[in-house]
Amino acid sequence: MKKDPKPARSVITWILIVLAAHLAASLIFGVTLNIMVDNLWLEGNQSRAIGAVVVYGVVFQLVFCIAYTLISSRNVDFHEALKAEIREKTPLPVVYKNLYLKKLVYEAPVYLAVLIPYTIFFGVQKTLDLANTFAFEKFYISDMWAYLLTRNAFLGLIISLLLFVVILYAVRFIILAAMRKNLIENSVTLGE
Repeated sequence: MKKDPKPARSVITWILIVLAAHLAASLIFGVTLNIMVDNLWLEGNQSRAIGAVVVYGVVFQLVFCIAYTLISSRNVDFHEALKAEIREKTPLPVVYKNLYLKKLVYEAPVYLAVLIPYTIFFGVQKTLDLANTFAFEKFYISDMWAYLLTRNAFLGLIISLLLFVVILYAVRFIILAAMRKNLIENSVTLGE
């Protein structure tokens, strides 16, 4: 298994991807659900407004994790590494560990660091008003659900981080298993 020659580049790339995903979540929410959530909040349906943010946040994270995993697993280096593992008859959990789990060392801390500004903001804000959110708050819309449900900055941070990591790594495992099975079934040289 070839080591990543530029771990710093991987970290910087991950930071940019996480920031871009938050920006995309904010823009998509602004175009699709912002007015509905504002109206629900102003009409006194706070629980439905929060529910909409919860559903949006979790669905966005799931869609992002699927898209990111599919895109990142399409490169030649990934395919060659996977083929090498299959040729060595490495069990799927070990392949998963070799290809993905090492990334947890920087992916979780980066995601945590990106959430810290909103965690501080949520911790010091005195009122909760989904009808009058700032652009800064909307930047964190894909994570805001955990803060809204717990009404606690620290718990919101922990739950959002944990759910994101669980979704990302579960999606990666499922996609890796499907890719591995497909490569074995459709390759003359890799078949059992």
